[in-house]
Amino acid sequence: CGHAYCGACLAELRTKKVAQACPMCRAELPPGLDGLYELACRANLRIWGMVDRGEASWASLPAAAQEEMDEVVAMLTEAAAQGHMMAQVYLAEIYAFGKAMAQDDGRAFELYRQAAQQGDALSQFNLGI
Repeated sequence: CGHAYCGACLAELRTKKVAQACPMCRAELPPGLDGLYELACRANLRIWGMVDRGEASWASLPAAAQEEMDEVVAMLTEAAAQGHMMAQVYLAEIYAFGKAMAQDDGRAFELYRQAAQQGDALSQFNLGI
C-alpha cells in the first residue's frame, strides 16, 4: 500500500493478532522478518533444486531463476539488516560461495560476524571463533 510502518508497531500488532492489515487502507501487512526469511528460503530451495537436478548451473541460471534469486537476496538483505540471525547466515553463505551472484568474501565475513555475535555456532565456526 506504500504506507510507512514503525517496526515495533507492526510487531506489536502481530503479537496481539489485532489486525494483519494496514490501519489506514486495510491492505495486507508486509511479512514480518520470519515471514520474509521463509519466503526467501523457499524460493532459494526451488532454485537450488534446479541446480542439483542439473537443469541449470549457478553460473548460468535462466533469466527467470536469476530474477528470483535477486529477489531472494533482496529479501534476505532486508531481514539481515534488521538483525534476523538466520537471514544473516543464509545470505553470508550465498556471498561466500557466489551462488547466482559474484562472490564477496568481505560481505560474507561481515554477515557471519553479525550472526556470530548473536550466538550462531556455524558463523562462529566459519570465523574461527
